[in-house]
Amino acid sequence: MKIVIEKTLLEDALKSLIAFTDKKDMSNITSHVLIEAQGETLRLEANDLEMGLSWQLTTAIEEGGSATLNAKHFLDIVSKLGSGELVLHAKEGEDFVHLSFKRSKFKLPLFDRTHFPPFPMPENLPSLHFSDTALSDQLKKLSNVISVNEPKYEFGGALLVFEERLELVATDTRRLSLVQIDPDHMPAKENPALEFILPKRALLEVVKLFSKGDFDMFYEKPDPAGSSSKSTMLFFKNESLLLYTRLIGGKYPNYQQIIPQEFTHKVELKTQDFKDGVQIVHTLSPSIQIAFYPERVEFKSMQSENASLSTTPHNFAETSMETSTPLDGFILHAHARYLLDALNALSTPTFDLLLNEKNEPFMIEKGGFRTLIMPIVVD
Repeated sequence: MKIVIEKTLLEDALKSLIAFTDKKDMSNITSHVLIEAQGETLRLEANDLEMGLSWQLTTAIEEGGSATLNAKHFLDIVSKLGSGELVLHAKEGEDFVHLSFKRSKFKLPLFDRTHFPPFPMPENLPSLHFSDTALSDQLKKLSNVISVNEPKYEFGGALLVFEERLELVATDTRRLSLVQIDPDHMPAKENPALEFILPKRALLEVVKLFSKGDFDMFYEKPDPAGSSSKSTMLFFKNESLLLYTRLIGGKYPNYQQIIPQEFTHKVELKTQDFKDGVQIVHTLSPSIQIAFYPERVEFKSMQSENASLSTTPHNFAETSMETSTPLDGFILHAHARYLLDALNALSTPTFDLLLNEKNEPFMIEKGGFRTLIMPIVVD
């Protein structure tokens, strides 16, 4: 195998591929990247058995062939080189690949190509087509809500539900965000609805790699008559990339049951003004008290439970915003970070705040994106 390739082109690919390799055991074949050269196509592949990425490039190939290189060592070398073309040459019968760049030369050991894990393919699978950035944009908004440290394994990812539209859901048990989008080729509604739990790690890679241009999402349709009724993989594909991820097993809780059917109060507020009020108080306090009056909204830091036992004065912050509300003296206690995450997910000048009683869940919504938040319960 002998190829000539622009250093920046190879480096960009390796920076993305390394996220799909095993970083704990450098001697494992899954810590390597596979290179296959044929015709004018160079394919680089990484696969840690949970996720994999195949990256296709067009470059000058003098001799076809394949090689496996340790991804970290390979990237460490390439990233330190300047701009220009580099040459990769694996001679037949040798256990090394030679890398040449201007006056610099390197020799890296190879692993046996036959030991590299096979890459699953989405052959004959149904798919959804995304002609814009809606999916990656909305997945990015959901990422802050997902906690990989939750004892319930299913909460470590985002739920994708195939109804009339594609619904995306995420929760950490203290808040829940959901949104619906309209991909192309949405299948007819089935009973029960198709559901897939996309791991947070895979979600972040989809956001990073598929944020521009068209792409397709391929899914396994469960076969009730088969040996398994659960889908195990999702695939994401565009002209040069193919990403696969294994899904989180188990049953996602019925999130619809915790969403109130109606709210007593609805208040429209200016997004930036409300964020400013929360952020000012958040500088000194993780939790916040918000009081609503006909002509203003007041923000105050909440005193911690142990502050009354301390002889040291506790921090305090307060501010307010002028606005018109239908409420007079309604008090809400909440975690400031949850409020800011929900507001940062919106791109609208205003939002709707939906309220019931003092210690009941409240909702922030606009433009189809909704976040239900559990308040801090205060007697």
